[in-house]
Amino acid sequence: MTRLRRWRPLSSLVLLAALAAGPTSAHERPPAEEVYIQGDFTPRFTPPAPGTYELPAITRVGSFPVLERGRALRTQALLAGKIGVVSFIYTACSETLGCPLASEAMRRIQHQVAHEGLRERVVLLSVTFDDVLDRASHLDAYAQRWGADRSLWHFVRAPSEQSLEAMLAGFGQDRTKLYDAHGRFTGRYRHTLKVFLVDQRGAVRNIYSTGFLVPQVVINDIKTVLNERGPDRLSPEEPR
Repeated sequence: MTRLRRWRPLSSLVLLAALAAGPTSAHERPPAEEVYIQGDFTPRFTPPAPGTYELPAITRVGSFPVLERGRALRTQALLAGKIGVVSFIYTACSETLGCPLASEAMRRIQHQVAHEGLRERVVLLSVTFDDVLDRASHLDAYAQRWGADRSLWHFVRAPSEQSLEAMLAGFGQDRTKLYDAHGRFTGRYRHTLKVFLVDQRGAVRNIYSTGFLVPQVVINDIKTVLNERGPDRLSPEEPR
């Protein structure tokens, strides 16, 4: 029997991003050459095949209230027993290796999910950090710029600062407001790029960041989790 391995990011996976000369507009998708990893998201290694490794649960996240186009719902309802790929962004982010990189990766994951017939089993979810400026119209414009299929890739905001803080704490996503020399909020945030893989039961199974956010790795992880033998599929030898 093949021994399953816990897949971990390779330390040799280095970032090869081409940096733009100036900041990117909040509502313009940056040129592809500005947001590539390992040669346009192609890793310099062959990702292990789905099912040849394990992805033990890292933590478990709860269900949080969100707003999607003014409609109040909870993250649990959006995920609805599917595999979730969750990113935290804000539309005014101009850091090439921040939100634009995460959104480019999500766009490519969206394409692969649809291409490989996984639409009914996967949900993409982008949550804005900015619960003040990122209203529905801003998120709609941002989603359009990134070519989002809104039936597959959802863009939401928290209904309050308190609920946003609870969600960030639940996922372990940092976010710090930046202020100018006069103590005025600049509209910018310092944060670590993170994209989370959440299974059907709300367990985080992997966390991707700069240097490891490769769509094919995410797709293989999705397939690995989907193909797991769950508690309702015990072998004949195992007691229920």
